[in-house]
Amino acid sequence: MYIFIAADGRLSLRDSDDMRAFSIVEEQSGSADKWLVEIAEPAGEQHFWLDAKAVVKLSGRMQDEAWVGRFRDMLASVEAYGYSDLKKNRVKAHVEQS
Repeated sequence: MYIFIAADGRLSLRDSDDMRAFSIVEEQSGSADKWLVEIAEPAGEQHFWLDAKAVVKLSGRMQDEAWVGRFRDMLASVEAYGYSDLKKNRVKAHVEQS
């Protein structure tokens, strides 16, 4: 799954059933810093910490308990590798260009 940042700043979550990967894809290079300010904070070069609740909201599947459970399981499985922080309820993603 990935967060897509359109050139006009619209955010959307795409491929939301793919729990094996998580990234940020920019339509316009360098837009992540500008458009993710409300749901993320920088986490080093080309990485951001995203609020997990905001990701769930972007999915449009907040009421889908099975999907939310799989998302939470994904967060738990990558915490040991430094890609999530369950105490702070956030997930780390790298930025790619579309």
